[in-house]
Amino acid sequence: MKIIIDESKCTGCGACRRACPKGPKIFLLKNRNGKKVAEVGDSSYCLGCRMCVSVCKPVAIKLKN
Repeated sequence: MKIIIDESKCTGCGACRRACPKGPKIFLLKNRNGKKVAEVGDSSYCLGCRMCVSVCKPVAIKLKN
């Protein structure tokens, strides 16, 4: 699965990281241009469960096959 995060929408809340069964291995929280955002670390751990997508309130995450 390819995980796409729209940094312009991401608030860096970490909900994706907490909801994902492999969250800490996949999602990193970084500071970019003075703003906290989620970043994909290693998408090879992605199970395709879409938990990250379902909890992302700003709709900043998309998954593609």
